[in-house]
Amino acid sequence: MRGGRQQGAGRRAAERQSPATPKRILVGVRLEPRLVKVMKGLAELRDVSLGELIEEVFMAAMEGSNAFAEKGGRLSAETRQRIAGLKQVYGLDYTLAQLHDRRRA
Repeated sequence: MRGGRQQGAGRRAAERQSPATPKRILVGVRLEPRLVKVMKGLAELRDVSLGELIEEVFMAAMEGSNAFAEKGGRLSAETRQRIAGLKQVYGLDYTLAQLHDRRRA
């Protein structure tokens, strides 16, 4: 039995250190409803879950890139059109700068 416990403890330590097997947890986050709708639309276009989309966007930002950019680092015309269309459909009419201004007020 003792050997089994040590082996299990070693496996758990290896799992914590292994970046190849991400573990996901459920978090409660409040977001602006129109933004959530646009995010869900983009996730569907990319055939990923909303959580996966958020992970991709944040990981890309931490690496200094854009999750939606093409190889040259710019958004394709098609991607810009899709985002603009989703924003229009769901009434997302504010910019990042305006969002920051609202927070300061």
